[in-house]
Amino acid sequence: MKMQRLWVMAAATAAASLLPVVAARATNIGQFETGLENWTVSGFNGRPATLAQSNATSSEGANSLKVTQTGDGFSWDTKREGNSSNASDPFYQAWNNAANAPESSVVLSMDVIYHHADIPDNATFMNMLIYMNNPGGFRQLPADVALDDGAHIAGNIDQTIHLAIPISAFGGFGDKIPATADYYQLGWSINGDWGAGDASVYYDNIQLNVVPEPSSALALAGLGAAGSLRRRRGVARV
Repeated sequence: MKMQRLWVMAAATAAASLLPVVAARATNIGQFETGLENWTVSGFNGRPATLAQSNATSSEGANSLKVTQTGDGFSWDTKREGNSSNASDPFYQAWNNAANAPESSVVLSMDVIYHHADIPDNATFMNMLIYMNNPGGFRQLPADVALDDGAHIAGNIDQTIHLAIPISAFGGFGDKIPATADYYQLGWSINGDWGAGDASVYYDNIQLNVVPEPSSALALAGLGAAGSLRRRRGVARV
């Protein structure tokens, strides 16, 4: 949980310091009020998985995304993709717009909701990892960053964990997300030790936030004051 708090603190501190000048630009890429919103099973999951809109629990609005995995262990269960063939897709637009900003100023945020009724009684832990993919490469959050410590629970309990992760934490193929890429993907895993049955986790309020860098904020502040006075080669998608 320590690394998660550091991410949240860093993102909140950066945003708070800039808000008097210019606010962060946030784009919703997963609210699930109108359905699955084109989120799907990854297609390379190691365990059977299903996705459903659910009103059993949520952190924002009435609904969330329920992901169910059959059989314990690690499995990349969830994926959302945006393609240049549908450039009006909000998910594609969010990533393409973020491509104009340094990766250090782009923050992925989401709520991970563990609901005890959907976790078998014999489970002793559950956690997750996240990946992003585009023509610049497949980038899993590195193990030494330990996102599984940030979204980790011991046993079947009710807990909502808010994650705020700078895109730069994924490691890089240059300092920016590729612009006007053929595709952008985002996905994550479920992992745990509950045995052969089903376990479900809920996800909500997924956003891509672009926080202006201090130099940009200072430049905008200067303009305001003046006015008042007068990657590397692409990889195959998964």
